[in-house]
Amino acid sequence: MHSIRHTHYSYLLHNDVSIYFISKRLGHRNIKTTMNVYSHLLDETAEKEKNKAMKVLEVMAQ
Repeated sequence: MHSIRHTHYSYLLHNDVSIYFISKRLGHRNIKTTMNVYSHLLDETAEKEKNKAMKVLEVMAQ
């Protein structure tokens, strides 16, 4: 059952669902719990988020 829960979280995260929503969906009391348990997956998405931020900043600079 735990692996299904983990897969569910991973799928949502990698499809740009907010970690706040996911945290509530998993029933965690606060987002810190979610971030602590799944921090390794957050590291994997860091590059993707960096690229999104750079695109937004580039548009702003024009």
